[in-house]
Amino acid sequence: MNPSLTTPAPVPARGSARRRRPPAWISWLLIGSALSGLHYALPVLGASDVSQAVVYCLVSAGGGIAIAIGIRLWRPQAASAWWLFAASQAMFTGGDISYYTLTVLGEEADYSLLPNILYLLQYPLLGLALMVFSRRRTAGRDIPAVIDAAIITVSATLLYWMFLIGPMVSAADMLPMERLATVVFPVMDLLVLTVALRLMFGGGSRGCSYYLLLGFLWLVLLADSFYGMQTLISDYIPGSWVDMIWLAGYISLGAAGLHPSMARLGERPHEHRPVDATGYRLALLASATLVAPMVLVVQYFQRGDLNLLVVACASAILFLLVVARMAGLLAAQRRLASTDVVTGLSTRRSLQERMARESSRAGRRGTALGLLLVDVDHFKRVNDTYGHPAGDEVLAETARRIRASCRAQDLPARFGGEEFAVLVPQSTPEGLVRLAERIRAAVAAEPVTVDGSVHVSVTVSVGGAAMPPHARTVEDLVQTADGALYAAKHSGRNRVLIGQVTGGTGAADRRFHPAA
Repeated sequence: MNPSLTTPAPVPARGSARRRRPPAWISWLLIGSALSGLHYALPVLGASDVSQAVVYCLVSAGGGIAIAIGIRLWRPQAASAWWLFAASQAMFTGGDISYYTLTVLGEEADYSLLPNILYLLQYPLLGLALMVFSRRRTAGRDIPAVIDAAIITVSATLLYWMFLIGPMVSAADMLPMERLATVVFPVMDLLVLTVALRLMFGGGSRGCSYYLLLGFLWLVLLADSFYGMQTLISDYIPGSWVDMIWLAGYISLGAAGLHPSMARLGERPHEHRPVDATGYRLALLASATLVAPMVLVVQYFQRGDLNLLVVACASAILFLLVVARMAGLLAAQRRLASTDVVTGLSTRRSLQERMARESSRAGRRGTALGLLLVDVDHFKRVNDTYGHPAGDEVLAETARRIRASCRAQDLPARFGGEEFAVLVPQSTPEGLVRLAERIRAAVAAEPVTVDGSVHVSVTVSVGGAAMPPHARTVEDLVQTADGALYAAKHSGRNRVLIGQVTGGTGAADRRFHPAA
């Protein structure tokens, strides 16, 4: 056994758990939430509007300050993007401060030059930060992600135009400067939305910081939309429920900058994986394509034109039928890509993806994850003697016997050539031994019939390992199982070896020899 696996963990000093502080990002979530609650409690307590504005600006500025602290704590690779986020938030805070200052002085703040310039400056900084992340996280142009982002952006643009920008442009009681100020912000929101969707649909790691950052973007865009509609219907009133959405966005931004996973947000994945059209992604795109018919339905209720309703219903049905057809084709394609043609087992790539998920689940639950590697003995002799079609029959029958020996939650797969693998969740070294011996005995129990009449004796060698105790990572698990398989073949074949090889011809934690 590896000594490092058996060394007891150091005992924490007495009282250290009591003195342990919550992580910085949790602390910011608590502080930001408390300040947001105070923001709405102050008017009830009889405080002035100035004190309420000060608390609001503290939360707004706190989001940017938290990012600066996170950069110093975690030293992210994409530090420039995080500094751009902090600068963008500083512009927004500056706009808030100047807006509230002008309001206190009794001046018209809604369309004053200084607040609006500061508010507008946040958009290019925010867009640049998102572009830096997108370029760092994705190799190449990633055309599918660009197209998916464009689909949703076009739908959002239609909604903005019909219910926000269009009414503002055609409003008769607005001065040209007011109309320009109210239109330019929704347009900038749409540009930020486009880049945000590109980041969302692209590659790269997706830790807690990633989701907190997306939460900030969606909350701010939602608040901006509500603000625009509120301005269109009546005057915006500071301290309303719209402010709560902005405050939640600022808190999410600060938590994203303080979470340790922010350091990896700019990392490019080690291998480029094609875009997987998941059910969630298809549902999102289908919802976006239904926006146009829904707008026609709204117009039907406004105008009473029955033709609009007919066109809307027909368009929606056609969209859904096309999406359903695409989903069926993608499901069939996914099954073909994940299933080995000869054996009917999962492919090696499917095994690796499942292994990553099961490893994470085992780490959370404190259970072990086992892996068996099964190799057909003298398979080249079968191909040379009976031909490759007969060899395929041997592989298919061996796969059937392996599958029949496994539990429902186990995943048998073709690992390559004449080698198979079995992923065994919630396993133990003893359970692996029993399963491996069951597989070995099932394969050797009776010959495999090929060409309808030829009987071929087939045996397998099996090597395996469990994580823990034999490995700490998925890579170690595969290497340890492979080493055990190599030792089993070199110790006479038709053998089972489970655990770490210690030397010689392959001593391992457990050794089973078939009966003579």
